[in-house]
Amino acid sequence: MTSPSLRQPPDGPPRSRGRWITALACLVLLTEQTALGFTLIAPALTGLAMEYETTQIIWTITIFTLIGGVLTPVVGKLGDRFGKRKVLVGAALIALAGSILCALAPSFGLFLLGRALMGLSTAFLPVTFALIRDVFPENYRSMSIGIATNGVGVVTIVGPFLAGFLIDNYSTSAVFWFVAVISAVGAAGTLALVPESTVRNRSRIDVIGVLGLVAGLLLILYGISQLQTWELVDVKTLLTVGGGLAILIAWWMYQARTNDPFIDTAVLSTRPMATTILTYSFAGGAITVMASYLPSMLQTPRLLGMDYGFGLSATGVARYLILAGVLTVVAGIIVGALAPRMGYRPFLIIGPVIIGAGATGLSAFTTETWMPVLFYGLVGLGSIVYAAGPGMLMVVAPAESRGAAAGMMGAISAALGSGFTQLAGLALSKNVGQLVEGYPIYTARGFSQVFLIAAGMCVVAFLVALFIPKVNSGEIQDRKSQAKETV
Repeated sequence: MTSPSLRQPPDGPPRSRGRWITALACLVLLTEQTALGFTLIAPALTGLAMEYETTQIIWTITIFTLIGGVLTPVVGKLGDRFGKRKVLVGAALIALAGSILCALAPSFGLFLLGRALMGLSTAFLPVTFALIRDVFPENYRSMSIGIATNGVGVVTIVGPFLAGFLIDNYSTSAVFWFVAVISAVGAAGTLALVPESTVRNRSRIDVIGVLGLVAGLLLILYGISQLQTWELVDVKTLLTVGGGLAILIAWWMYQARTNDPFIDTAVLSTRPMATTILTYSFAGGAITVMASYLPSMLQTPRLLGMDYGFGLSATGVARYLILAGVLTVVAGIIVGALAPRMGYRPFLIIGPVIIGAGATGLSAFTTETWMPVLFYGLVGLGSIVYAAGPGMLMVVAPAESRGAAAGMMGAISAALGSGFTQLAGLALSKNVGQLVEGYPIYTARGFSQVFLIAAGMCVVAFLVALFIPKVNSGEIQDRKSQAKETV
């Protein structure tokens, strides 16, 4: 295997704190695009279905998730090869074009093409925290990564209110114009204020490796997205998901033997990398499961749900999620403030415990107003894993592979989150209490099973986190020194 050329940036002129804060704000505008792609769009689905006269409106979400999950590792690798800022801005412009196409699309087919382009925004977060690790001053890095990753809490609070305002006062197209403006401002600010990383991986682009990874991930994610339609044990499910797994196994074997792999599997499978990625993916996937089904539980009228439900509107649901959103932001700040002294490992161990406690509480206590607010608030606090996972990964990943490593963590997290969300949906579909005007009303037992699935994922995350190696500050400094000496 040939060694990639690694270049570190020389020390440039000092920048003011205000300039770094502004640069971070521009990056956050981009990192929030993934969350905006769900929270702003979900309330518009009914109107979009009527506008395009389609019964396949769920593909608005599906294609966004599919393209994002498949291309995130590719974008991360391109960032390592050609420059993370350059690739981030380029991806933002493509997503911007997708938002404009969605706003103007005269047909559902063109609209879905726009959503596919918007799906590239899923790669913004991993590329961003790899860029922060490369170019931000050392004393700003932990806090900046924490804010960039956990800023999603703000979107959790504001997103539903903003979507309602835009849709009610303007149109569904206004949602996409808003996302386009945010993308444009974020891209322009990043280009103007964020320095480019000169850390490069000069190995050739392994085309076979790219195609194998994309094909395997696409089949798996597509099969997972159809689980509730095809059922778990179905020929189409087994062929699609099984075929994707077979391709990825062959891809892994090929990558292990080629001289210039697209993804260095030897690095990816080391104990520090593997345990960090799996802990982050299982804990983050548990949050995805709960975030996907909690709104339905809250919106069900108590008269129908019997042991659960509050009959909330979308705005009412948003109010119930305020505490979780605030604590998500606080969690990122806590990790950013304490990680330089404590390291990231303690947060990766504690996070799944807190999330699991919230999931367990939601599975058992649903009758009083304060119960979902409190227990989902715990889930928000447990999102310290959102900041600690990327932070730890940037410590243990080789400098020339940070973008690819971050991209693979994003892809694995997306696959696990999507898979267990679909499995939870299958469990819920087996617990229909009654049909009201064709709409299923699920039993309390069904929702309890959903949250227990999330709790089980947290148990796995916790057990894996125990095997994350301890990395003290001295070892981190040694890694930094070694990187600076490599030319």
